[in-house]
Amino acid sequence: MRKVLLSTLIIIVAVLAFGKLSLGANSLVVASYVIDPSATPFVGIAESIDARVTLGMFHGGLMTPFMLFAFSADAGSNLVAFPPGLIWYAYAGGHLPFGRMYALADLGVLISFGGVAPNFVVLRVGGGMKLGMHGFVEFTTLAALQDIGNTIGRLFTLEFGYTF
Repeated sequence: MRKVLLSTLIIIVAVLAFGKLSLGANSLVVASYVIDPSATPFVGIAESIDARVTLGMFHGGLMTPFMLFAFSADAGSNLVAFPPGLIWYAYAGGHLPFGRMYALADLGVLISFGGVAPNFVVLRVGGGMKLGMHGFVEFTTLAALQDIGNTIGRLFTLEFGYTF
């Protein structure tokens, strides 16, 4: 138990000393053709809070949604707000800088009160740009590894954030 506690403490101190903490607002956009091409036109947007730790070229973080917006040609629009923390998206990956721009890729899983969602691993690939000293914007596409052919390029995220 002491070794686990000591290892955790060393990791926390290393991240605080050498890493960067960032916080962002993330929007996941889903369109109806992802679910069923013959369905009524539908757009869904999930707003999330993203907390990330960056250490060199590697990053890891937790994201939790707090609001869902849906628009359908049949039913109109609907906005649902709920307390953050009911569902979590945990991810780890890396990024490759090109001056103010950078490419990023990571793998993540969904976590809820029932535990980790089985057989649902998400690959996120995209790019970002630094905005001034601390701000950033990222645009990525998501793919569920279990159905990569039907999900790649059909789920998108847009994130605006601040690095402390």
